[in-house]
Order: sequence, then C-alpha cells, then structure tokens
Amino acid sequence: MFSWILLLLVLAALVVLSTWGWGKIFGLGDVMGDVDEKVDVRAFNRAALDRGELDDLRFELVPRGYRPEQVDEVIADLRAQLDEAHRLEREKD
Repeated sequence: MFSWILLLLVLAALVVLSTWGWGKIFGLGDVMGDVDEKVDVRAFNRAALDRGELDDLRFELVPRGYRPEQVDEVIADLRAQLDEAHRLEREKD
C-alpha cells in the first residue's frame, strides 16, 4: 500500500516538474500583437448604409454571435430608410 502512495507522489512530482520545465523551455507562446486600429463600427455601418453598400456592414463578435445593439441599430436605420422610401412613394402618387 505504501508503494502505491509513493508511486503516486513521485508521478505527481514528475508531472509538476515536467510542466514547469516545458514552460521554461518553450515559454508561454506568442503573445498576440496589438489590434490594428479600433474602428467605430456604428459610424462605419451608418456610412455603409448611406452609400447603399450592405455587403460592407460589420459587427463585432461576442461569444454567442454579434453585438445585439449594433445589429438593432442597423435594423432601425434600414427600417427608417424603408419607411422614408414608402413615404416618398406615397407622396409621388
């Protein structure tokens, strides 16, 4: 019984030493560089909508998709443009 406990302690010590040695030899890995430039996504999307370039729309990623407030803002802007187009069409007739 004592030999099993001793074996487990030696194995745990080897795992700890191996992990520490691996970290010392290979380091923590490459550190991610700075993000290029911070883009104001809302202003960028508003400008893309004004130009009519729907393919240029961007949204920041979050763990479960895109930022809802950014998506909601684009949908509200599209809704306003659609309402304006319908209003102009009704005035034209």
